[in-house]
Amino acid sequence: MAERIYRVADVTRGLPPQATKTVLYENERTNGVIWYVPPGEEVPAHYHPDTDDIWIVLQGQGEYYLGEGRTCPLEAGMVAVAAKGEVHGVRATGAEPLVFAAISAPMPVQMIKV
Repeated sequence: MAERIYRVADVTRGLPPQATKTVLYENERTNGVIWYVPPGEEVPAHYHPDTDDIWIVLQGQGEYYLGEGRTCPLEAGMVAVAAKGEVHGVRATGAEPLVFAAISAPMPVQMIKV
């Protein structure tokens, strides 16, 4: 792993006006990414059949998808945990972009949209 320390503002600077995932690291066991979701954009509802996905919200607000049409508010300072097979996703609902770090394990990550 060449780089170990990241400044979120540097990672998200100049990104396009759509939901964007930036991979910080990935190996045979786990990965870590930063998601940048502009207001009104979304990470579609999905699940991972063999992988847990933990989101740490750093900035903004969103509506977190729980599956079966259920949602809950998500905001900076919150952590959302989706064990393997659990539906998750988010729509940015605030005036600023929703930014969160996501850690997934084990690898590989297979994403199935619902």
